[in-house]
Amino acid sequence: MKVKYIFIVVLALLFCLSCQKPVTYPIEPEITYQGLSFLMNADSTLTGEVVLSIGYTDGDGDLGLNDSDTLYPFGNGDPNYYNLLIDYLKWDGSQFVETPLLSWNQQTQSYDTISFNARFKRLVFNDEEKAISGTFDYKMMLYNPLSPNDTIKLRARIVDRALHFSNTIETERITFNMN
Repeated sequence: MKVKYIFIVVLALLFCLSCQKPVTYPIEPEITYQGLSFLMNADSTLTGEVVLSIGYTDGDGDLGLNDSDTLYPFGNGDPNYYNLLIDYLKWDGSQFVETPLLSWNQQTQSYDTISFNARFKRLVFNDEEKAISGTFDYKMMLYNPLSPNDTIKLRARIVDRALHFSNTIETERITFNMN
């Protein structure tokens, strides 16, 4: 008798789930800021590394790039090589200003500009157009040794394979006191 009731409950549940409408989103990706986590050393000191968590939705599921996406417009040096775009904003005393972050290059004996932009992998591995949503994390070194007491923000957006840009998000104010 119990088996019969369990079977009826499972069948009713499957029926209810099959009646749900498919989720739809616009084909332009949309992102939300989900948080920023600071990574710590074993001795409980900051490492300078952070993990930026970004929520996303996309109506046709064309987020991310394959390793083979190396030709225009995704080739190295092309404007859309990166699909995660991150700006470093530094507090200048009255407002946050986009600021290049520099790193000393021992080989060239000059400063290089650090980019936080990145390429993330495809999130759907077939060519079926399908609405997707989720969260992904991006780990980066954020500490600026040339200015260890900065107050900054990060600004981020993503680009899909059809070259639709998402909205832009910003982190909260981040203050480093690394001296």
